[in-house]
Amino acid sequence: MEAARQKRFTEFLQPNARILILAPHPDDECLGTGGLIQQAIAQDCQVFVLFMTNGDNNPWPQRYVEKRWFIGPEERKRWGHQRQGEAKKSLQLLGQGRVESDFLGLPDAGILDLWKKKDAFLLQKLTNLFVSWQPTLVVMPSEFDRHSDHRATHAFGVAALTAGNLKPEIMTYLIHRPWFMKITGRPKPHLGIKLTEEHRQTKLQAIQCHETQMALSRKRFCKFATAIEPFNFYT
Repeated sequence: MEAARQKRFTEFLQPNARILILAPHPDDECLGTGGLIQQAIAQDCQVFVLFMTNGDNNPWPQRYVEKRWFIGPEERKRWGHQRQGEAKKSLQLLGQGRVESDFLGLPDAGILDLWKKKDAFLLQKLTNLFVSWQPTLVVMPSEFDRHSDHRATHAFGVAALTAGNLKPEIMTYLIHRPWFMKITGRPKPHLGIKLTEEHRQTKLQAIQCHETQMALSRKRFCKFATAIEPFNFYT
Protein backbone atom coordinates (compact mmCIF):
# COMPACT_ATOMS: atom_id res chain seq x y z
CA MET A 1 0.00 0.00 0.00
CA GLU A 2 2.77 2.44 0.92
CA ALA A 3 4.61 1.74 -2.34
CA ALA A 4 1.41 2.34 -4.32
CA ARG A 5 0.87 5.67 -2.56
CA GLN A 6 4.45 6.75 -3.20
CA LYS A 7 4.00 5.86 -6.87
CA ARG A 8 0.75 7.83 -6.96
CA PHE A 9 2.50 10.86 -5.50
CA THR A 10 5.42 10.57 -7.92
CA GLU A 11 2.96 10.65 -10.80
CA PHE A 12 1.72 14.04 -9.54
CA LEU A 13 5.18 15.56 -9.95
CA GLN A 14 5.55 15.30 -13.68
CA PRO A 15 7.06 18.28 -15.53
CA ASN A 16 4.47 21.01 -16.10
CA ALA A 17 2.15 19.62 -13.42
CA ARG A 18 0.13 22.47 -11.92
CA ILE A 19 0.11 22.42 -8.11
CA LEU A 20 -2.08 24.83 -6.16
CA ILE A 21 -1.52 25.12 -2.41
CA LEU A 22 -4.05 26.70 -0.04
CA ALA A 23 -2.41 28.27 3.03
CA PRO A 24 -4.71 29.80 5.69
CA HIS A 25 -1.87 31.93 7.11
CA PRO A 26 1.67 33.01 6.28
CA ASP A 27 3.89 30.17 7.64
CA ASP A 28 1.56 27.32 6.63
CA GLU A 29 3.27 27.25 3.22
CA CYS A 30 6.54 26.05 4.79
CA LEU A 31 5.27 24.22 7.88
CA GLY A 32 2.92 22.03 5.86
CA THR A 33 4.37 21.91 2.36
CA GLY A 34 7.97 23.13 2.47
CA GLY A 35 9.36 19.81 1.27
CA LEU A 36 6.68 19.27 -1.34
CA ILE A 37 7.32 22.69 -2.88
CA GLN A 38 11.02 21.97 -3.23
CA GLN A 39 10.43 18.58 -4.83
CA ALA A 40 7.81 20.03 -7.19
CA ILE A 41 10.13 22.82 -8.36
CA ALA A 42 12.95 20.30 -8.87
CA GLN A 43 10.62 18.41 -11.24
CA ASP A 44 9.72 21.57 -13.18
CA CYS A 45 6.17 21.68 -11.85
CA GLN A 46 4.29 24.96 -11.69
CA VAL A 47 3.41 25.95 -8.13
CA PHE A 48 0.93 28.56 -6.93
CA VAL A 49 0.36 29.33 -3.23
CA LEU A 50 -2.83 31.13 -2.23
CA PHE A 51 -2.74 32.71 1.24
CA MET A 52 -6.23 33.10 2.64
CA THR A 53 -5.28 35.65 5.34
CA ASN A 54 -2.33 37.89 6.18
CA GLY A 55 -2.08 36.41 9.68
CA ASP A 56 -2.79 39.81 11.21
CA ASN A 57 -4.88 38.53 14.16
CA ASN A 58 -1.77 37.37 16.01
CA PRO A 59 -1.82 39.51 19.17
CA TRP A 60 0.51 37.77 21.60
CA PRO A 61 3.59 37.57 19.36
CA GLN A 62 2.89 41.15 18.26
CA ARG A 63 2.62 42.36 21.86
CA TYR A 64 5.88 40.58 22.70
CA VAL A 65 7.84 41.78 19.68
CA GLU A 66 6.54 45.36 19.63
CA LYS A 67 6.41 45.80 23.42
CA ARG A 68 2.86 47.15 23.30
CA TRP A 69 -0.43 46.06 24.86
CA PHE A 70 -3.02 47.83 22.72
CA ILE A 71 -3.33 46.51 19.16
CA GLY A 72 -5.74 48.40 16.93
CA PRO A 73 -6.57 48.18 13.21
CA GLU A 74 -3.45 50.06 12.07
CA GLU A 75 -1.16 47.89 14.20
CA ARG A 76 -2.79 44.74 12.86
CA LYS A 77 -2.49 45.98 9.28
CA ARG A 78 1.21 46.65 9.76
CA TRP A 79 1.74 43.22 11.34
CA GLY A 80 -0.10 41.52 8.48
CA HIS A 81 2.07 43.33 5.95
CA GLN A 82 5.16 42.14 7.79
CA ARG A 83 3.90 38.56 7.77
CA GLN A 84 3.23 38.81 4.05
CA GLY A 85 6.85 39.77 3.53
CA GLU A 86 8.03 36.83 5.60
CA ALA A 87 5.94 34.43 3.50
CA LYS A 88 7.40 35.83 0.29
CA LYS A 89 10.94 35.31 1.62
CA SER A 90 10.01 31.76 2.62
CA LEU A 91 8.70 30.98 -0.87
CA GLN A 92 11.77 32.55 -2.45
CA LEU A 93 13.91 30.03 -0.58
CA LEU A 94 11.65 27.04 -1.17
CA GLY A 95 10.89 27.75 -4.80
CA GLN A 96 14.06 29.46 -6.02
CA GLY A 97 11.97 32.39 -7.22
CA ARG A 98 9.68 30.18 -9.31
CA VAL A 99 6.61 29.99 -7.05
CA GLU A 100 3.63 32.24 -7.77
CA SER A 101 1.58 33.51 -4.83
CA ASP A 102 -1.30 35.75 -3.90
CA PHE A 103 -3.02 36.96 -0.71
CA LEU A 104 -6.79 37.19 -0.33
CA GLY A 105 -6.57 39.21 2.91
CA LEU A 106 -9.52 37.46 4.55
CA PRO A 107 -10.23 38.00 8.27
CA ASP A 108 -7.68 36.06 10.29
CA ALA A 109 -9.60 33.68 12.58
CA GLY A 110 -12.74 34.59 10.63
CA ILE A 111 -12.86 32.14 7.72
CA LEU A 112 -15.17 29.75 9.56
CA ASP A 113 -17.70 32.56 10.01
CA LEU A 114 -17.58 33.14 6.25
CA TRP A 115 -18.17 29.44 5.67
CA LYS A 116 -21.12 29.37 8.05
CA LYS A 117 -22.62 32.30 6.15
CA LYS A 118 -21.96 30.45 2.87
CA ASP A 119 -20.17 33.53 1.59
CA ALA A 120 -21.01 33.44 -2.12
CA PHE A 121 -18.44 36.10 -3.08
CA LEU A 122 -15.52 34.17 -1.62
CA LEU A 123 -16.72 30.86 -3.06
CA GLN A 124 -17.05 32.42 -6.51
CA LYS A 125 -13.62 34.04 -6.23
CA LEU A 126 -12.00 30.72 -5.37
CA THR A 127 -13.95 28.90 -8.07
CA ASN A 128 -12.87 31.43 -10.70
CA LEU A 129 -9.25 31.11 -9.62
CA PHE A 130 -9.36 27.31 -9.74
CA VAL A 131 -11.02 27.28 -13.16
CA SER A 132 -8.53 29.82 -14.49
CA TRP A 133 -5.47 28.07 -13.08
CA GLN A 134 -6.61 24.48 -13.86
CA PRO A 135 -4.57 22.69 -11.15
CA THR A 136 -3.66 19.05 -11.55
CA LEU A 137 -3.03 18.78 -7.79
CA VAL A 138 -4.55 20.84 -4.97
CA VAL A 139 -2.90 20.73 -1.55
CA MET A 140 -5.06 22.08 1.27
CA PRO A 141 -5.37 21.93 5.07
CA SER A 142 -6.88 18.83 6.64
CA GLU A 143 -10.56 18.76 7.51
CA PHE A 144 -9.44 17.43 10.92
CA ASP A 145 -7.24 20.41 11.81
CA ARG A 146 -7.97 21.94 15.21
CA HIS A 147 -7.71 25.52 13.89
CA SER A 148 -11.01 26.82 12.51
CA ASP A 149 -9.33 28.75 9.67
CA HIS A 150 -7.76 25.52 8.45
CA ARG A 151 -10.98 23.52 8.55
CA ALA A 152 -12.89 26.31 6.80
CA THR A 153 -10.19 26.68 4.14
CA HIS A 154 -10.56 22.97 3.46
CA ALA A 155 -14.35 23.32 3.19
CA PHE A 156 -14.12 26.30 0.81
CA GLY A 157 -11.49 24.53 -1.28
CA VAL A 158 -13.58 21.40 -1.77
CA ALA A 159 -16.72 23.47 -2.47
CA ALA A 160 -14.92 25.60 -5.07
CA LEU A 161 -13.58 22.55 -6.89
CA THR A 162 -17.09 21.09 -6.95
CA ALA A 163 -18.60 24.37 -8.17
CA GLY A 164 -16.00 24.57 -10.93
CA ASN A 165 -16.56 20.93 -11.90
CA LEU A 166 -12.85 20.30 -11.44
CA LYS A 167 -11.43 16.96 -10.37
CA PRO A 168 -7.73 17.32 -9.64
CA GLU A 169 -5.97 15.11 -7.16
CA ILE A 170 -6.26 16.47 -3.61
CA MET A 171 -3.80 16.08 -0.75
CA THR A 172 -4.16 17.49 2.75
CA TYR A 173 -1.69 18.54 5.42
CA LEU A 174 -2.24 18.82 9.17
CA ILE A 175 -0.68 21.58 11.29
CA HIS A 176 -2.76 21.76 14.50
CA ARG A 177 -3.46 18.23 15.66
CA PRO A 178 -6.59 17.72 17.79
CA TRP A 179 -5.91 16.13 21.16
CA PHE A 180 -7.73 12.91 20.29
CA MET A 181 -5.40 12.48 17.32
CA LYS A 182 -2.35 13.08 19.48
CA ILE A 183 -3.55 10.38 21.88
CA THR A 184 -4.72 7.81 19.34
CA GLY A 185 -2.31 8.60 16.52
CA ARG A 186 -5.17 8.28 14.05
CA PRO A 187 -5.82 8.80 11.26
CA LYS A 188 -2.27 8.08 10.24
CA PRO A 189 -0.78 9.90 7.25
CA HIS A 190 -1.28 8.12 3.95
CA LEU A 191 2.03 9.36 2.63
CA GLY A 192 5.34 10.51 4.01
CA ILE A 193 7.41 12.53 1.55
CA LYS A 194 11.09 11.90 2.22
CA LEU A 195 13.24 15.01 2.32
CA THR A 196 16.94 15.06 1.61
CA GLU A 197 19.06 16.73 4.27
CA GLU A 198 19.49 19.69 1.93
CA HIS A 199 15.72 20.01 1.51
CA ARG A 200 15.18 19.64 5.25
CA GLN A 201 17.67 22.41 5.98
CA THR A 202 16.06 24.65 3.36
CA LYS A 203 12.66 24.02 4.92
CA LEU A 204 14.09 24.96 8.31
CA GLN A 205 15.51 28.19 6.87
CA ALA A 206 12.14 28.96 5.29
CA ILE A 207 10.42 28.47 8.64
CA GLN A 208 12.92 30.82 10.25
CA CYS A 209 12.01 33.49 7.68
CA HIS A 210 8.86 33.95 9.77
CA GLU A 211 10.64 36.09 12.32
CA THR A 212 7.40 37.35 13.88
CA GLN A 213 6.63 33.78 14.92
CA MET A 214 10.10 32.84 16.10
CA ALA A 215 9.90 34.99 19.24
CA LEU A 216 7.35 32.75 20.99
CA SER A 217 7.14 29.62 18.83
CA ARG A 218 10.64 28.90 17.49
CA LYS A 219 10.96 25.44 19.04
CA ARG A 220 7.45 24.34 18.02
CA PHE A 221 7.78 25.65 14.48
CA CYS A 222 11.25 24.23 13.86
CA LYS A 223 10.00 20.76 14.80
CA PHE A 224 8.18 20.73 11.47
CA ALA A 225 11.52 20.55 9.64
CA THR A 226 11.67 16.75 9.79
CA ALA A 227 13.00 14.22 7.30
CA ILE A 228 9.42 13.10 6.52
CA GLU A 229 6.62 15.46 5.49
CA PRO A 230 3.19 13.82 6.08
CA PHE A 231 0.12 14.10 3.86
CA ASN A 232 -3.22 12.43 3.36
CA PHE A 233 -5.05 11.81 0.12
CA TYR A 234 -8.55 13.27 0.02
CA THR A 235 -11.00 11.08 -1.88
